[in-house]
Amino acid sequence: MGLIRRAASLASVPVSTGARLAGAATATAFGADRDAVYAKATAASVETLTAALAKARGPALKFGQALAVFSSALPPEQAAQLTALTRLYEDAKPQPLKTIEKQLAQLPPGVTVEPEAIAAASLGQVHRGTWTDGTPVAIKVQYADAPKVVKADMLQLRAMAPLVGRLLPTLDVKALIDEHAERLIEELDYTHEAEWQESFRRAWEPEGIVIPKVLMATKTILVTEWIDGTPFTALANEPAHRRDAAGRALARFCFWSPRLVGATHADPHPGNFRLLDDNRLAVLDFGSVADDSGLFTHLFAQTLILTTEGRDDEVLDAWRDAGLVAESTTTAQLIEMLDPDVRPYSREEFTFSREWLQGRSQQFQDPVQALQGASRLRFPPDYLLEHRAVMGTVALLCGLDATVDFRHVIDGVGDEVAHA
Repeated sequence: MGLIRRAASLASVPVSTGARLAGAATATAFGADRDAVYAKATAASVETLTAALAKARGPALKFGQALAVFSSALPPEQAAQLTALTRLYEDAKPQPLKTIEKQLAQLPPGVTVEPEAIAAASLGQVHRGTWTDGTPVAIKVQYADAPKVVKADMLQLRAMAPLVGRLLPTLDVKALIDEHAERLIEELDYTHEAEWQESFRRAWEPEGIVIPKVLMATKTILVTEWIDGTPFTALANEPAHRRDAAGRALARFCFWSPRLVGATHADPHPGNFRLLDDNRLAVLDFGSVADDSGLFTHLFAQTLILTTEGRDDEVLDAWRDAGLVAESTTTAQLIEMLDPDVRPYSREEFTFSREWLQGRSQQFQDPVQALQGASRLRFPPDYLLEHRAVMGTVALLCGLDATVDFRHVIDGVGDEVAHA
């Protein structure tokens, strides 16, 4: 989608929504049922918003996926529309080699590039190739207009902020957009991604998790070792022991990265993970990383551990320290609202399944809705990427139907809590 078409599509959202809400106000003034007319206007607005974000892809789609964290604050039908964005991955028609010749000219002599891209998105594409010494490589190339796409999308997203604020009044939309913009700027510089990839590789190599070595990085091109393996999207038909191995390694990678690296891989979709023939986990794409992380991961572990041990007052202390509940909130109110499902932690092994995911309580998927009764929650922006990583990991475990000794994984994350 071209810049002009993208801008027009996104710009239409606040215009059409404003008209609907104005119409609802007028209808109410003339005696129409307020709840009914506003519900209809809101439903149509959510449909328009999600359709525009999905169509735009790129930065706009990523914002919608971050927004979907809070979708349960909406009525079920509207929440389902917004949540559907999390199942969309960026897919775009690859550009021909001639359009990225300037970027490819940065490669040293002797590097070969296969002409057909193996993956493409709105900001760049990936080609297989061969390094100067014959090593198979993945070559990630950024499009020349990527900065313009990001700038244009962010302008339109900021224009949408009042609309989103009306749909999700408990959310600090401006803070969410600012955080999103900051991360996108980082993602446009591939040297930043390369530094994180090497940090994760060095930290996890002794632990048996494979991360491709970076061979070259500039702002617009990234060359890494090629990793073969079975993508998570193809693991459904693999034997149970393979899926269980993938699940345990994935859980360890997510929950221990804040301690080992000080950061969390924040793009947990199936295409970024491979299971090798020897059952080791391989992790790809470090363009989205939550740095200085550990806040939400630790809170997640604290809540499971303390609740299992009946230390409910300490759960309240942890949530207060995190700034997520008001001082007036009581222990009983918080425990009732969280209604934590501790089964994965309380058993020696637990099988994550789609059925469990659909039926589990919404306390971590939707902190806004869970705490509405006690306070007007402002979910801190520095929690957002890490929250996405944790809950995305849980969703991937359920997609694998993996049996994991989850308690042992979490115990490592929350040692100081368990032994306090």
